Amino acid sequence: MITAIPETMSAVCLNDDGRLILCTKPVPHPGKGEVLVRMTAAPVNPSDLARIRQVKEAGGQASFIPGIEGCGTVVERGPGLLPRLWLGRRVACSAVLASSGTWAEYLVTSAANCIPLQAGISDDQGAMMLVNPMTAVAFLDIARSGRHKAIINTASASALGRMIERLAAIAKLPLINVVRNEKQKAILINTGSGNVLDSSVESFTHELQELARRLDATLILDAVGGNLTRQLLQAVPYGSSVLVYGNLSGEQPEVDHRSLVAENKKINGFYLANWLNEGGLLRKLRCIYRVRKLVKNELPIKVQRRFPLDQAQQAVDTYLGNMTTGKVLLVPPSS
Repeated sequence: MITAIPETMSAVCLNDDGRLILCTKPVPHPGKGEVLVRMTAAPVNPSDLARIRQVKEAGGQASFIPGIEGCGTVVERGPGLLPRLWLGRRVACSAVLASSGTWAEYLVTSAANCIPLQAGISDDQGAMMLVNPMTAVAFLDIARSGRHKAIINTASASALGRMIERLAAIAKLPLINVVRNEKQKAILINTGSGNVLDSSVESFTHELQELARRLDATLILDAVGGNLTRQLLQAVPYGSSVLVYGNLSGEQPEVDHRSLVAENKKINGFYLANWLNEGGLLRKLRCIYRVRKLVKNELPIKVQRRFPLDQAQQAVDTYLGNMTTGKVLLVPPSS
């Protein structure tokens, strides 16, 4: 049963100092091809934190509501076939407007950015169904289409890193796991991961070079940037490709000119929405089908804590303090 929609809602906003606070906003209403989702849960992702940084730098805090993905129930629709089909359904959803993010009680988004959830998928898992699982599926597709024999992944201790490892194992594709400290290395080894390298040690580049050339690892997934990008380019075999999909270091990727010119290596960016759009509707539908199956059976995501919206800053601080323990979720007061 769909309940009455209030005029105002609680949402996470940025104050003048760039801190996350709770504020009151008008409930948005959907236009053509859009739906209104009453949110039940939304995760904190590195992509959310990057978007918050961008807004701070651009000075667009006034209308901004953070949150890229989440889960909820469609309670109002605009004109169109998909909005009509989704009304009353529980969906995984992603935001399209900076002024309507998932860290709020209600979200307006395109109906095309919603995926109906099966009964066996919990709200927590549904809230995390889009960004990480779809990215992991995309990376394995890129590896297969590029005929890469092995992959190197940085930030391997993250939730996405663990997903990439599980999918690579299913595909029988060798994977080199790169982490940023000894603690993360120990965690991965203790949970059964192989080929784990610590990028903070002096011998890292040499160890990576030996392992990458032995496994012929020519696809590198770089979530860190900065000097690590240069180290990766220098260590990998001739003709390798570096795919930059994050900036955890907060520094611009450094590029080794000789690697690009003399060794025919390439560096490209990756953004999930662009990859999905470039492949057309068929790629998106195929990816959705695979992700729904994987989330239910093979890619459950561990949740370390759930926070109410008015503790959004604490939620982000908790996530940044220990990104390897599990995801942090924000939960509206009505959930």
